[in-house]
Order: sequence, then structure tokens, then C-alpha cells
Amino acid sequence: MSLWFTLNGTAEVIDRILAVVDGHIITLSDLRQEREIRAQLGEKPIEDDTALAKELVDNYLIERQIADYPNLDVTEAEVDSDLEKFNSSASRASEVLRNAVRHRIRMQKFFDIRFRQLIRPTDDEVRKYYDEFFVPAARARGMQPIPPLTDPDMANGIRENVIQESLDHEVEGWLQAIRRRSNIEVFQ
Repeated sequence: MSLWFTLNGTAEVIDRILAVVDGHIITLSDLRQEREIRAQLGEKPIEDDTALAKELVDNYLIERQIADYPNLDVTEAEVDSDLEKFNSSASRASEVLRNAVRHRIRMQKFFDIRFRQLIRPTDDEVRKYYDEFFVPAARARGMQPIPPLTDPDMANGIRENVIQESLDHEVEGWLQAIRRRSNIEVFQ
């Protein structure tokens, strides 16, 4: 679906609708803007329009869920701090970029409250991850010596990886359930 503008009898495409989620429209302009934001924040680009449109659909669905958590405020200091992490001067950042960072922080806070606080990996799960994932990956990269799990920093890092993978799994399952309850159309 496209939005057309006519002038002197000629038609010109000014934007194109790529997806509609529960009546909310996502356009080609929205994708361009998200790509610019990702580039400014040093995030991995998503070149496929359909994949990026689906991510924007998910972001919209998440924002609707966040509305049920009214105390997830993000301060200007938090936005400034995150912008500095991305080597982006907070004072020169556009309002669009600041809002995108604010949105990302709100989502992370939401996920922390909704999911992360409930994830408590056992010592056995940490050991299994270390043995089955970290050590083989470290060997494949030629890391020598491989830090032992008895090192407190290593144990904390592995525990965080286990928590993050569990969080990713929980969020994906939760999003699948929300997608099933939503009216989503993605156009090619």
C-alpha cells in the first residue's frame, strides 16, 4: 500500500505502508528512521525491510504492554548516559534519537521488572553453560588460558549470560503470545 501525491497530473510515491498492527501504521519512512537511529547508536543493521518491519511491530506491541506499568520513567540523565555510551554527544543528539534511546531504556526496565527479576540460575546451570558453551567457544577462538569458573568475575559473567539467554527466551515466548492476540499485517 502506498501514499500518492499528484502534481500536474503525475503521481509520485511519498511513502509506503509496510505493516499495520492493531490499526497502527508502520511506513517505509519509519524503517528509514530506525536504520538511521541504529547507525547512530552503533547497533547491528537490519537490511531486510520485512524483518525490520516485524521488529517495529514488536516494539509497538511492547510499548502497548509498557503502558500498563506507569512508573517506568526514564530520566534525562539516563538518556544522556546511554548516549555517551554510544559515543553520541547528548547535547547534540536530535529529539528523535533521544526518544529512541528513551524507548530502549524503558523496554529494558520493563523486561527487568517483568522477567529478569524472576530468573535465578542455579550453580548447575551456570556450570553447564560454562562447560558446554563458553569453554568450547573460547577454545575455538584460541583463548589461552581459559579462565576457570572459580574466578568470581568469570562466574558472574557466565551467570549474566545464562540470565540473558533465559530472558531472551522468556521475552520471545511472551511476544509470540501477544502477536497471536494482535491483528498484524506485514506487506511485501
